[in-house]
Order: sequence, then C-alpha cells, then structure tokens
Amino acid sequence: MNVNFDQALYLQEDEIESLERALLFAKDAHKGQKRATGEPYIIHPIAVCEILMNYQADHTTLIAALLHDVVEDTSVTLPEIGDSFGSEVALIVEGLTKEKKGNLHKEEYSAINVKKLLSASVKDIRILIIKLADRLHNMRTLEVKKIEKKVPYANETLLFFSPLAERLGLYQMQEELEELSFKYLNPPKFHEVQKLVINYTKTFIAIFDTCSDRIIRSKGNLDIKMAWEREPIYKAASIIQEKKPLAELFMIKLTTKESIHCYTALGIVHQLFQPLEHFEDNIAIEKSMFSKHLTTKVLINEIEVKFIIQTEQTSIFQLLKTNPIPTLSSKILKDTIQSVQSVTTNPIEFHDLISFELFQKELTVFTPKMDIITLPEKSTVIDFAFHLNPHLARKMSASRINGLKKPIYTVLHDMDIVELVTTKQTTVQASWLNHIQTAKALKEIKEIL
Repeated sequence: MNVNFDQALYLQEDEIESLERALLFAKDAHKGQKRATGEPYIIHPIAVCEILMNYQADHTTLIAALLHDVVEDTSVTLPEIGDSFGSEVALIVEGLTKEKKGNLHKEEYSAINVKKLLSASVKDIRILIIKLADRLHNMRTLEVKKIEKKVPYANETLLFFSPLAERLGLYQMQEELEELSFKYLNPPKFHEVQKLVINYTKTFIAIFDTCSDRIIRSKGNLDIKMAWEREPIYKAASIIQEKKPLAELFMIKLTTKESIHCYTALGIVHQLFQPLEHFEDNIAIEKSMFSKHLTTKVLINEIEVKFIIQTEQTSIFQLLKTNPIPTLSSKILKDTIQSVQSVTTNPIEFHDLISFELFQKELTVFTPKMDIITLPEKSTVIDFAFHLNPHLARKMSASRINGLKKPIYTVLHDMDIVELVTTKQTTVQASWLNHIQTAKALKEIKEIL
C-alpha cells in the first residue's frame, strides 16, 4: 500500500519528500476504512495518484490526489490540510469535496456537486484532472458494484466525464473511460466490435508496412516517426454503425519535430499515394491547444487510408508549467461556466445547460479580418454576434456569410466567414431566443429584453 515512487523520478527530491508525507497523512486519515472491494480505502487515492504520475503531474496535484477524499470521508478539516500542505492543496481538495447530501434528491445532489466541481475548476483545472483520474480508477473497479449501480455510473462516465477528458487533452484517459463504459453498457456490442477490429488489424499492418517502406525511402533527412493506431472501441462502434469501410477504424500517424515539417511530410505522402479530397489543417487553424496536426486521406491498393501528420502532443501539465493556472483553467473551460451561472442558479438547469454547451461538437468560423471564433455546432449568426461583440450584436439586422447576404437566424457551418450588418437602433427581439445555442447569447438577450 505504497505509492510506486519509481514513476515519480521526474520530481525533485524535496517534492518526493512532501509526497511521502502526504501519503502518511492519508493513510492515517483513512485508517480502518474499506472500499466496496473489501480492500483498504487508501488503495484508491494511491491509484489516483499513480494514474496522474503517468501524465507527469506536478507534485501539488499528486499531493491533492492522495488527500482528495480525506475531508469528505474522515474527520480531517480543510484548515488542517492548509496548515500541513499549503493553501493550493487545500483549495484543490475543497473543490473535490462533495456537499452534504441531507434530504436532497439524488438528481439535485448530483447537479449541485457538478456545479461545484466545474465552478472550482475554472480557477484551478487540476481539480477536474484529479476528478477524472478518480473516475477512471472507480471505473476500473466497477465490477464489484450491483448491476443497477453499474449501468447509470457507466452512462454518466460516457456522457459527462469522457468528453471532459477530451477537452483537457487527456486522450488516453478518455479512451479508457469510453471503453470501460461501453463494455458495461453493451457487452455484446463491445465484444463484437472488438473482434472486428482485431480481425482487420493484420490487413492494416500490411498496408502500414508498405507505406512505411516507401516513406522511409523518400523522406531524405526529414525526421519522422511512424506508427499505426486504431480508433478506440467506442468510436469504432459508431464508424461501423455508419457502415463505413473497416479501414476507417485505423490510421497512420507521422510525427515530426516542428509544425513546418508536417507540411513537408504531407507533400511526401501526396507524392507517393493518390490524395483524396479529405483534408483538415489543425495547425494553421488551431482547434486544440494540445494537438497540432494535419489530416489527409490517400488511396493505397484501392483502400482509403487516413494519415494524421502531427508534432509531439503537448500535455496539460506542460502547459501548466508555462501558463498562469487561473488563465489556463479559464481558457480550457472558456467562459461557458460563467455564462451558464449568470443564466440560472438552479443546479439541475446548470447541469443540463453546461452538458449541452461543453460537450457539443465545435465549429470554427471567421470574422472578415480572419479572427477565429469557436462555437458549438448548429450555432447561428446570433450566437456568433454575441460571442464577438455584444454591443454590435444588439444592433444587427442581417449578415453576410461567405459574401452572401443571409438572415441572422442562419445556422453556421465550419469555416464560414461571417460579417454583421448593423443599424443604429437596437433590433433585439424575443424571437431571437428560439434561434440560439449558447448561454452567452441567452444571457445577453435576456438582459436586453
């Protein structure tokens, strides 16, 4: 029942010492407590801590991971944690500590805790990171729960926590959360998809070997790492359901040291294999701060093969070293949480609104000056306008999308260029509320009306 400190060799000696002290503190606090598995409770915070070590989490995060349940489940208080480990750790633990249930119904209690978690995470994203690691360990040990608890827990993991992991760039964690959830929610389908993926793997490896040989001979001095990957089982199930070719379940990844080299590698791929129309540039148009890549498809032996050409991925903990924590935390969660908080104080309404807005697929649109605006899918010109400039939005009468005049109710598409046509007078109407997707637009329109 000790932390595997071999995983923590990236930490300084004094940081490891404070981590050891936190471990002793947690062991003492949880002494005599058991998990549903019958194991000593301390196994859980240790597991959460070790999950985060795999991401090279900073020592403050690791200490808070070890202590994340002590206030909720023992007699230890937040001031005691603050005195022993500092205010930063105490703030993180407070964000992870659930409210007292009292007489609250399950749905309301859950919504209150989601609101607390996300509101705290806007100030320090490490709170949410630890919660995701906590969820992952609980999913790994879900087998001991009764079926009536497994299914709703797995469903909540799939719908709420997995998309959060993706937003934080914790892609391995996202994949495992999805696969574990899918396995509990639909075991026959899970095994069916898994079998299909395994059976096609040999075919795709042969394609990869052919590509790899040709790229190596053609790359010259360009430093490229090559690997093949499969889609996660949960995503693979969706691809199969859409009756797409099995080759869609796999991809070839080329990793270069610099963004400019990605375009060189793209040129090599397109010279060697027949390119298809599919192309995405997530380097010039950054859609994620964690991954800069190009996506293309080529024809190889009459099979469509997807290539991801990327630089090394940036982890959230690398960004935390070089960015102020509140600034980065707010940037990752955007202004969505503050906007939703200003629209409603009801925890259940907050949960519903935040789930819709945070987890919608996103589209990228541009101003005439080519400034990038990111919005949820199905957003309209009204959403765009209030995101861009609320003062202009209240005076708009129409828009131009890709140069063509369009009404403000028009639903936007990825890569649209949007210009607002305004008047001197306020034009806001109650009917605008029927044509919006974002909490920010909802808040602004309600204030005007």
